[in-house]
Amino acid sequence: MRLPGILLNAATILLIAACAHQPDQREVIDVNGLIPITDTRTPNARAYKAPAFDRSKYQGIYIAPTTVYSGPEAEFGNISEENRERIASKLITEMRRVLGSDFTAVSGAFPKTVRLQMTLVGINQSNPVLSTAMRLTPAGLVLSAAHAASNSPAAFTGSINMAAVAYDSETGQVLAAWQAVFSPSALNVSSGLAPLRAAELSTTRAAEAFRDYLLRTRGE
Repeated sequence: MRLPGILLNAATILLIAACAHQPDQREVIDVNGLIPITDTRTPNARAYKAPAFDRSKYQGIYIAPTTVYSGPEAEFGNISEENRERIASKLITEMRRVLGSDFTAVSGAFPKTVRLQMTLVGINQSNPVLSTAMRLTPAGLVLSAAHAASNSPAAFTGSINMAAVAYDSETGQVLAAWQAVFSPSALNVSSGLAPLRAAELSTTRAAEAFRDYLLRTRGE
């Protein structure tokens, strides 16, 4: 007698999740003169580099303060300026922390260093009620596991849209540029507990994705 009710609940969860809004990736980077980078292992990332970019010429990386984008492509909804700045600050903190153990992070734009300029383009908030409900039903857990396996975000869970440009610190030449939407693992239960919790966790995911790419391609 319970089976129809279980099936109905599962179907409802799946239908709601299918209709959940995932933010569009508003594009803000200029890729003129750059060539595509294909091995990012980050879904929907747009990444490019200068044809003559030689990483062996650089001995450190300067991670400049993150800027908050204010152009027409920005997507922050009703998120306050204070919270936008907070997530932007978290992004630079996590990037410095995550990269610091494997790469030489410097305190300024010195010779033979790369200057990394990040821009927070948008924040998508979590829906705490629906996000939590997705993890309290068997159907929701199965769906979250499927999202995690495909490295896609969980329904009703927030994200950040960020862009970054790497410059030669001396000449100002653009060496690489990329933009992507980052979200926490679909299995991270805490990501939906508060509207901006997923955005906070997404800053770590962004830093880890960048570090992992640099490590994979070290020596190229």
